[in-house]
Amino acid sequence: MPGIAGIVNPLADISNQCSHICPVSDAVRTRGPVGTSLYVSPHSIMACRIANESMAGESPCVTKVKQHDKEYIIVMDGTIYNYRELRSQLESYGCKFQGNSFSELVGYGYAIWNSACFMRLNGLFALAIWVADDKKLVLARDHIGAKPLYYSFLRSTMVFASEIRGVTSHPLFKAEIGVEGLSELICLSPRNTPGNAVVKGIHELRPAHYLTFSPDGTVVSRYWRIEEREHTDSAEETARQIRELITESISMQATADCPVCGLLSGGLYSSLITAIICKNKHALFNHVYNTWSVEYEKSSKLTSISFQSDSDIPWIRWICRELGTRHHYILLSTEDLLEALFEASEARGTPGTGDYDSALMLLFREIRKEFPIIISGDCSDELFGYGLKSADHSATGKRRFPWASNLAEKISVFNTEIVEWIKPYEYIDKCYEEALFEYPRFALNATGLKKDYEAQWFSLYWNLPCILGRLDRTSMSYNLQARVPLCDYRLIEYLWNVPIDMKRYNGVERGILIKSVQDLLPREILERKKRAFPRPIDPLYGEKIRNALKESVYDTESALRYLLDIRTLESMMRQQDACKRQTSYQQLFIWLIQLNGFFKSHNIRVL
Repeated sequence: MPGIAGIVNPLADISNQCSHICPVSDAVRTRGPVGTSLYVSPHSIMACRIANESMAGESPCVTKVKQHDKEYIIVMDGTIYNYRELRSQLESYGCKFQGNSFSELVGYGYAIWNSACFMRLNGLFALAIWVADDKKLVLARDHIGAKPLYYSFLRSTMVFASEIRGVTSHPLFKAEIGVEGLSELICLSPRNTPGNAVVKGIHELRPAHYLTFSPDGTVVSRYWRIEEREHTDSAEETARQIRELITESISMQATADCPVCGLLSGGLYSSLITAIICKNKHALFNHVYNTWSVEYEKSSKLTSISFQSDSDIPWIRWICRELGTRHHYILLSTEDLLEALFEASEARGTPGTGDYDSALMLLFREIRKEFPIIISGDCSDELFGYGLKSADHSATGKRRFPWASNLAEKISVFNTEIVEWIKPYEYIDKCYEEALFEYPRFALNATGLKKDYEAQWFSLYWNLPCILGRLDRTSMSYNLQARVPLCDYRLIEYLWNVPIDMKRYNGVERGILIKSVQDLLPREILERKKRAFPRPIDPLYGEKIRNALKESVYDTESALRYLLDIRTLESMMRQQDACKRQTSYQQLFIWLIQLNGFFKSHNIRVL
């Protein structure tokens, strides 16, 4: 699953820009640390990072395919789960495969089916296809946006890469942030508006979209959208369909040529995935299924702002005993989190979720020592509507997203000029309307919306890509492939049309899911409430965070210091309120440190 990058101009010879691909490719090296495979032609220079030594020794990462007297050059980051099925179909069309690579499959698929091939791909991918004879570049991204892909134009030349820093590393690119980007960072981070890459001039190719860049111009098109249909299935039939879709997706993604393992917290989603894999493992693989989780040293002072306070450990032990898995606990301290904070920020590219990112990275680092693939239950709440809160209004009467409760606190640390410049509540209101307009149900019936549907759409449109991006960035920092079987686009499409009352079958959150898998797990696990991720409240840890923030803010070369209301920030750092308040401030401080790191790593000027 290597990183990709490229420089393309279908109208002019760019051979003299070959050296420019070096810093662009090097900026995405964490997605392929071994080396780089290159394709160079007068109009297209493309790079694909080499992820491991075996790839370097066997075949090039840049793939060339010839079909119908045309040559297709493909670079790809990702995995196609229905590879065998699609390969069989393409071979019936006369395609002659030379190897077993996903990129070769994509090349033949595009040659035979054109852009319709992207809808047929079931997987996580970001890819580029150069059709040499037509001087045409095609970029495409998976249905749910798990794999990142960014692009920008330097006059008539396009630069694309797996990460924002791939584009900003181009020698001719000047990284700047205007009012739109700064509004995005302050008001929405760690989320982002789909398609908005924060840095001026850089665009994110959106999930389920493809782009064509040719002598005729640039066109961005959508290849998949959730279909609106009346749900006529009974609760029993709905539960059966969900069980079938989940089982098929898990089985498809757990089948691999190399060993797979999984995350296990003892909660519903991870336990369900583990149960299905273990009950079918003889058909999937021939090794003991290994699972992993994070725990903290007893000396670490932590708080879990949780729905319940019970430990995960007894539930994990029950699963392991009943299903015969081998479990690994990764033991962390607050010192570990602090040391990994900056590395996690670099991996995310933009300011993230602080301690959670650090813990996830440290966990993935240990997993990668033994396994190349991890199965995760992430993003399932977004599908089953668990814990959805209706969008509401702030004290000012302005609209806000369900998760934007700390916006006022964030704004308070920025100086008056910046707040007046970005107009945060107006920006949120604009984003709110744009998010609703993206879906026909809301665009056509804007006066009669149910708040539950509104929150559900925000969850899919905003939360899902954010969580997937965090999972991908933190895992790929160690060349670990993370798979999310409960995010199969077919399951998303089916569940979207299931009425919310049916999802809450018998008045229980995730009730229809519980009904569909009630024979696999005990009711105690099926109905176990979520336990929030623990946050450090160790005074020493907090002091180190504040010191790191002071170092950033008082640096005269820091772009951040000129945006802040220093007095307000200093007052916050001095406060010794209740633990819950300290925790809230602590996450804000970490976010500010990461924001400063983002400006610094990209050498960004704020306009």
